[in-house]
Amino acid sequence: MARPLSILHLTAGSDAGGLSRYIHDMCVAMRAEGHTVAVAGQRGAWHWLFEQAGLPWIELPLKGGPLALWKSAGAVAEYVKANKVDVIHTHYRRPTLVGRLANRRGKTAVPILYTVHLSDLTLSGPMRWLSDFGDKTHVASTEAKAWVIEQARVPADRVALIPHGVHVDQWPVTTPEMRAAARAKFGLGESDRVAVYVGRLDQRHPKNCPWLLDIAAAWGNKTPAIRVLLAGEGPDEPMLNARIAGEGLGERVRLLGHQEPLSVYQAADVLLLPSGREGFSLVCAEAMCTGLPVLRTRTSGTADLIVEGVNGRATAVEHEAFVKAALEMLVDEAGLAVMRAPAAAWIRERFTFQKQLKSTVELYEMLGR
Repeated sequence: MARPLSILHLTAGSDAGGLSRYIHDMCVAMRAEGHTVAVAGQRGAWHWLFEQAGLPWIELPLKGGPLALWKSAGAVAEYVKANKVDVIHTHYRRPTLVGRLANRRGKTAVPILYTVHLSDLTLSGPMRWLSDFGDKTHVASTEAKAWVIEQARVPADRVALIPHGVHVDQWPVTTPEMRAAARAKFGLGESDRVAVYVGRLDQRHPKNCPWLLDIAAAWGNKTPAIRVLLAGEGPDEPMLNARIAGEGLGERVRLLGHQEPLSVYQAADVLLLPSGREGFSLVCAEAMCTGLPVLRTRTSGTADLIVEGVNGRATAVEHEAFVKAALEMLVDEAGLAVMRAPAAAWIRERFTFQKQLKSTVELYEMLGR
């Protein structure tokens, strides 16, 4: 290893979801290799993740308005000078603007690496002027790279493609014994057809979780019974619960709240991901690593993860097409079974966390020289 690095992450907050997981996992791994890391942002629903790991956290109002962001930039400038930061790694647009302003206020030139976690962002009107893609832009998928170059107009030589990866030992291939134990945990029958969703329950992103209830409603009461499990938390929980109660879907749909997802994947026949936008989908990679086929909308990450009809399927971001494909997959038990081994092999060969970590450290070293 070259000299130890000092990396400061700027994020909106420690909110529930894959972004917090990404920052947490990178910081823990970097610290284990002898580097210095810190995270700045507002405390959110998943702040416990950073506290349990003992990661340094700087409380800053990075979701705030102009005055809050100005104050945040001053605090970042002070931290950068005191800790000789090599790279400011930003997540979301406001933190990136704060990083740029901190350099100006502190009269420093710390390189800014901006990770695009969601592509297809609004870039019209004032949002074009408020979008700073850093000195280097990191994307996790080929679709996100194309969007950054073609739509965000970032020069190709300033874009780095480093896919997300999973700790394969944390996501073992599901055995029949694991499947039986997971189904028992959730009170599921062996013959039940089980579809799962893992992630934020939040239409603002949008995740399109109501589509999952539509799939359960369309299946009806025919046999085998369908069970749709939603693991996660977010502002849509009251709306989803109201629909489940109002439409009598309680036997078919369950909201599990926050769950460690391994047992959810192990209990399932298919993972459903109906997002309107993604940057990669770490959940998709985790599920596939266990041998779980995936049906997802064609958002960023699809071309890298899904081999159509081999380890999963993809549809347009269109309600009827997604519901139809989900019902087709759930009916075809043999077809789902055939996809399990290719799904696991695809991730284990191409998308490991060690590959992600190695490439990211190399990018930090290049920027921080």
